[in-house]
Amino acid sequence: MLRMCNYFTIICFLFLLSDVAAQEGIQTANNLVVEDLVKDVFIKGNCRNVSNITAIGNDSISIGEFENGAAIFNFNDGIILSTGAIDLAQGPNLAIDASYSFDAQGNDPDLSQLATDDLFDVTGIEFDFVPLEDKVTFRYVFASEEYCEFVGTSFNDVFGFFVSGPGINGSFANNAINVATITTLTGTTESVSINNINHLENEIFYISNITTTDAQNCELSYDPLYQELIEYDGFTIPLIASFSVIPCETYRIRLVIGDVGDPILDSAVFLASNSFDLGEQVTIRAEVPGTNEPIAYESCVDGQFVFTRNDLSSLNQNLIVNYTISSDSEAINGVDFEPIPLSITIPAGDTSFILPIAIIDDMIPEGAENLKLELVYDCDCIDPVLTDLIIDETDSLSTNFDSLLVCTNQQFSIVPELTGGVPPFNFLWETGETTESLTTSVTEATSYTLTTTDFCGTTSLGIATVEIQDIPTATLEGNYNLCEIADSGIPILLEGNPPWQIRYTIDGIEQTTFDNIQTTPFFLSAIEEGLYELIAFSDANCQGVVMGNAIVESTFDVETVVIPPSCPNSFDGSIQINQLDAIAPFSLDWNIETEDDFFIENLAEGTYILSVLDGDDCLYEEKFDLAATSNDIKDCLPIYIPNTFSPNNDGINDSFSIFYDSTSGVEKIVSLQVYDRWGTLLFEQKNFTSDNMISWTGAYKGKPLNTGVYIYKIILAFENNETLLLSGDISLLR
Repeated sequence: MLRMCNYFTIICFLFLLSDVAAQEGIQTANNLVVEDLVKDVFIKGNCRNVSNITAIGNDSISIGEFENGAAIFNFNDGIILSTGAIDLAQGPNLAIDASYSFDAQGNDPDLSQLATDDLFDVTGIEFDFVPLEDKVTFRYVFASEEYCEFVGTSFNDVFGFFVSGPGINGSFANNAINVATITTLTGTTESVSINNINHLENEIFYISNITTTDAQNCELSYDPLYQELIEYDGFTIPLIASFSVIPCETYRIRLVIGDVGDPILDSAVFLASNSFDLGEQVTIRAEVPGTNEPIAYESCVDGQFVFTRNDLSSLNQNLIVNYTISSDSEAINGVDFEPIPLSITIPAGDTSFILPIAIIDDMIPEGAENLKLELVYDCDCIDPVLTDLIIDETDSLSTNFDSLLVCTNQQFSIVPELTGGVPPFNFLWETGETTESLTTSVTEATSYTLTTTDFCGTTSLGIATVEIQDIPTATLEGNYNLCEIADSGIPILLEGNPPWQIRYTIDGIEQTTFDNIQTTPFFLSAIEEGLYELIAFSDANCQGVVMGNAIVESTFDVETVVIPPSCPNSFDGSIQINQLDAIAPFSLDWNIETEDDFFIENLAEGTYILSVLDGDDCLYEEKFDLAATSNDIKDCLPIYIPNTFSPNNDGINDSFSIFYDSTSGVEKIVSLQVYDRWGTLLFEQKNFTSDNMISWTGAYKGKPLNTGVYIYKIILAFENNETLLLSGDISLLR
């Protein structure tokens, strides 16, 4: 089966992809280099025993991060490897075969053994790793635009996870094995690819995301569960790669994917973050019961370390964990805390073990000291698993308040300033409230008493004093000429205690709020004519009262007729001034050169600024933002493609032809193909112009076809060496 695309073209799109980004679906980014992607995104745990990390393919385009995948894959983020541009993974799925090609011809020693045809756009990551245990696992999903219409063909985009090293003897380069496999219901092991997992084969591993067009072509039901979330037309369920290794030996893994047969219709692999498990059996954390921070205090509260199993498959066995007190620790075993052993055992059936740390009150002011434990493995651990317990002395607890100025019958909050003590704290106000802050209102000066108790039982008494101030006011008034106050602004008289805040409207529409005003009067920028009114005002302590309003008028007015350009690359826009009211004599000036200041034409998309200087030396500006009235590719391309024809020999619309003129920028039509709904090629013509086109008469092998909808694919070549792939439907009527 032939497919449309110029194999040496960089970009190949079907229809135009929507500019609207999916709000909740897959999002991608190229912010991290490959080393950081592997170490910080892919590897699970602290032992990042990886090295010699290398990118395969174009890592600035085809390798990156993804997020927002939880609703689709059951894992939220990780690494994406694509045979095109990773940003094409983002939904919604509007294109039937979105593509981006960065390598017209690819090659890979491992993928070539799996591929059914030539390789293109090979991309991936490879690195060395040293496992801590005898098994390594990670999670992934394979996705592709080849679904569903090219299932079972030679366009069988493939990928593999090729592992080589001690004890491994496979058929791939360096005796590697491919661990990107599934075990079918019949018990056989197969590599993961389009032809092995789809709507016909191994369906339990497949999730369909096809468009309505694909559903019609493949005669499948349309079930758009993920249409808004991801572009690809199909993908696997989350799969697990698992393989046996020898602990502490060095292995190499190659994570590689490639297009097969041609460089179009992208495929991708999504690798779940923090899923490449080198076998860290235990995690460790420091904590202090009853608090939110791992800080223990002498003569107050002890700490503990919690060891937790990562691998529950060995839950029926005792797990011995060796650790050491790091040389970076400041606290001394047996001096700052009671002696502890250097190994513990998590009993069979238990998922965790608690090692208590009894703090010794040595009565010596030493400041905070850390106790740092480090897990010990049979082999070196890069970025070892460390955790800190802080040992500190208690400081005396003090409760203080700033003086408060408030307005009568207005709510305010009292918040204490605490120093010393051990969190968490308990609060008791004289009014009975137990919250940290107290919200209330008063009619006269008063005071409030707060008793604070810390975690160690120490108490502190604080008194908040509340004084009364006058309600602040803001006054705005007067009539102004816009030009005369353009530089100075409209004065607003403010009373009360700074900083002030004001909110205002122009002709009833709220404008930007001004905060942190420190001086009075405040000059409000006069940005346009209209009625200026204050709607809210406050000072540092109270809500204030607003009074008056101001009217701003202009001696300038302009009436125009604006015609925007029809398409993004068109120059058929114009701006015409029908009436201009300004104090004479006045002068006009545009931000582009013009022959007639009252009528400018041949305009493309962009911003055009008219400046008018009137007889009073007032300068006015009018801004015109011109945007194309259409972004539809069929509206904007200088080519006509009919959607219906009727080959009934009546001399009217008897054949399917496409048309363009010599000024369109189209050099030639590289290819025109017409297919039926089952993918059968019915008609093809290559490398022609509108002058020597052979029209399709609705026949196949000399026999007229029935009324129906057929699919066309067209490749245009432009004079600037760019190409564009179009696809659509043509209705044949008889």
